[in-house]
Amino acid sequence: MINRAIFQNLKNDLLHSNKIIVLYGARQTGKTTLADQIISSFEGRVLKINADELKYIDVFSSRDFNKMSLLVDGQDLLFIDEAQRIPDIGINLKILQDALPELKILVTGSSFFDLAGKISEPLTGRTITYTLYPFSLTEIRAQKSIFEI
Repeated sequence: MINRAIFQNLKNDLLHSNKIIVLYGARQTGKTTLADQIISSFEGRVLKINADELKYIDVFSSRDFNKMSLLVDGQDLLFIDEAQRIPDIGINLKILQDALPELKILVTGSSFFDLAGKISEPLTGRTITYTLYPFSLTEIRAQKSIFEI
């Protein structure tokens, strides 16, 4: 596995910031893998949501804190993968963050324009955003020789 250049910064922001961490990137760039690496070293209870699953779309598009809190109650970190699939995800994340400021939130999305449009206005000033690109030469060079590259 190739270590990603943004790993440490993303991990530090997730652990030490009270902002929602948003990880954008094209399909198959390793967003979920990177998030799983960070989550695996997280000390605390983690709720992993795959927004491809319909059962979560209803809850996280509801604008109903009581509904959402039933899922996140007792969790230290909420990870939502493919967040762009959830209607009104931005306002719902705002509701969660306002009510549970101690809850760490990490969301990923492969559709930059869809997800950015859904979260930018309701979450203005509440996010730290990262973009994961395909492997850079620097990332590959850290593990491969010039000859191998």
